[in-house]
Amino acid sequence: MSFKQKDKIVKAIKQEILLRKDFINEGEIIESIYFGGGTPSVLSESELQGIIKVVYKTFSVSSNAEVTLECNPDDLSLQYLYDLKKSGINRLSIGVQSFNDEHLTWMNRSHSKDQSFSAIENAAKVGFSDITIDLIYGLPQLSIQEWTQTVIRALELPINHLSAYSLTLEENTPYTKLVSQKKYKKPDDDLASQHFKILVDRINEKGWNHYEVSSFCKDKNYSRHNTSYWQNKKYLGIGPSAHGFDGDNRFWNVSSNAKYLDLIDTGNVTYEMENLSQRDKLNETILTGLRTKWGINLASISSLYGYDIEALFSNELEQWMNKNWIVKDKDNLRLNSEGFLFADFIASELFLL
Repeated sequence: MSFKQKDKIVKAIKQEILLRKDFINEGEIIESIYFGGGTPSVLSESELQGIIKVVYKTFSVSSNAEVTLECNPDDLSLQYLYDLKKSGINRLSIGVQSFNDEHLTWMNRSHSKDQSFSAIENAAKVGFSDITIDLIYGLPQLSIQEWTQTVIRALELPINHLSAYSLTLEENTPYTKLVSQKKYKKPDDDLASQHFKILVDRINEKGWNHYEVSSFCKDKNYSRHNTSYWQNKKYLGIGPSAHGFDGDNRFWNVSSNAKYLDLIDTGNVTYEMENLSQRDKLNETILTGLRTKWGINLASISSLYGYDIEALFSNELEQWMNKNWIVKDKDNLRLNSEGFLFADFIASELFLL
């Protein structure tokens, strides 16, 4: 992105915030602000601060709102971290991915493991107490021993949150193409399961909280922003490709920067929208709820949707309970760590088709 285009996008984002002021109703309080997608860490302190000021001026924002910036380790110089601290950012999400330089190169990442360590240590030094990192497991070349050491090292760092994702094949990606050409090995599900269990065991040893399939935190430092997604709360997305949800509809902006700028210049907000049916809402509630430690409330689902999961799936639930995948606690149905490995499968089996 050129400097000129960046300047235009920042200006357009501020304008879109003003254009979307009616999305938040009177009395509704913003609990989290999240700078993500692409590489928001290309923004300067003054640009971030300018956007944050417009948000505070336009909406009612909680006095202790979570304000997160997604960033790459190689963007976090000591001076930039000091600048971020002044901008109003109070939480960093650092895309570490791996502590192995060869694996980072394989994943086409531009930073090194030393840059990751330096970024995290310096972030803590300048006063960031809310730091989360991302790690990737399930790489065919990632040994059990090395992954164990990765997790141990991560939990020694001054972070209070960790997200870990299994390597997957996704359409139209270079990795998928190379696998199809048999130049790279495809992900090994059994190896990924072993990696996941090692992570969970180490997390439990440290007394951390496994509160969502891929999310772990020290004490109760849940990601308020991500938790709002899993609880189907309303959210507003601003900028190219940004997604939003108002409780009944999902909507998203155009992905092209040029088209986005042209649309904002007209003074109108144009986006694509999908209206969710009652079935869609029910299925999403099941899918997202079962991915969290809180699970789903059977009484609430029955009351809202007239859908009796226990009566319809008594045999399946009994089987999963016998396998120690799922637990029923009063009216709540939740997965344990073993069940988290099969979260999407179990949820899909409970869907209203």
